[in-house]
Amino acid sequence: MPSRRHVLALLAATPFAASCGGNIPDYAAAWRSPGAGEADPRRFALAHAILAPNPHNTQPWQVELRGEDEMLLYCDLDRRLPFTDPLDRQITIGFGCFLELYRIAAAQQGRLAEITPFPEGAPEGRLDARPLAHVRFSPAANAAPDSLFAHITARRTNRNDYDAARAPSAAQRTDIATASAIPGAGHVVGAVAEGERVTQIRDLVWRAFDREMRTRGAQEETYRWLRFGAEERARHRDGLYIDVPVPGVLRALGMLDEETVVNPESSANRKVAEEWKRKADTAPAFMWLTTPDDTPTTRLMAGMAYARMNLAATAAGLAMHPWSQALQEYEEMADLYSEAKALLGAGADQTVQMLVRVGYAEPVEPAARRDIGAFVRA
Repeated sequence: MPSRRHVLALLAATPFAASCGGNIPDYAAAWRSPGAGEADPRRFALAHAILAPNPHNTQPWQVELRGEDEMLLYCDLDRRLPFTDPLDRQITIGFGCFLELYRIAAAQQGRLAEITPFPEGAPEGRLDARPLAHVRFSPAANAAPDSLFAHITARRTNRNDYDAARAPSAAQRTDIATASAIPGAGHVVGAVAEGERVTQIRDLVWRAFDREMRTRGAQEETYRWLRFGAEERARHRDGLYIDVPVPGVLRALGMLDEETVVNPESSANRKVAEEWKRKADTAPAFMWLTTPDDTPTTRLMAGMAYARMNLAATAAGLAMHPWSQALQEYEEMADLYSEAKALLGAGADQTVQMLVRVGYAEPVEPAARRDIGAFVRA
């Protein structure tokens, strides 16, 4: 392995432009005037729905447009996260986020989107080839615009440092919880912004993050979705962006190969751990979403509620970022999963679907998105 001095010398000698080529696609084009020029109101709604938050930014959505006013929503089964999300719970939440943004965007055009979860039956285990939802524009009723529509293109998952001294107010937290309302959902939103419980949750989310960094299967799964440098981000337009200079040189030196990246004791990962420990220790407030059960339909509705929480936080000028590790159902996380349920007050039959930090942070760029055509089945 070359020395750090050798690597720095190579980087200094390599033009930065070489890492990203001359004219690469715009990874963020989907965020700019989504749906502009679309005559089909379903494609207008779809252009907004693909901006929804989703685990590892895998963008697993596939849609089939039927007739003039119907849409079926499917999962691209190759875009799941089988190690860290073995029940497909988190990815189903991401589909709920998609559906809520679709519904909000349809309402902006006066269309009432009638959503039927799992029209061919819900899976008993993981997701399968059957549709997750059927959506039809009501021929009998119009929808009123939703005020959250204005914040879809500004919504972000913000992983920056948060201002530890500036927590969201009680009124802001209440507004976010109120905005999450979904008829028939039955979820409960919890929040805390001061006292010993904040300290306990900070400690929990850090230990879960560290546990995942030291779980090889989880790290190998994440590695599949890492996009190093601007060129990879633009080529894939999905996954988790890692901002590194001249990734081609670093790959040639073996510094971005899987064995190095998944090693928790590598110098890069020790630095990452320091940064994320700080993020955990300075989180000013946490919110979480608990459901009375954990059926596939409940997961969809939890995702719809979370999408509204994230949009409401955006409307309030707040940053929001899920800390999902302690809620994941794989074997190595089992003890921390149980601890999270107890700490967040979930009963034996209840499920904590989302846990997020919320506060004030510097803005971040939008996550990459593929073109709308990538999601429409021929």
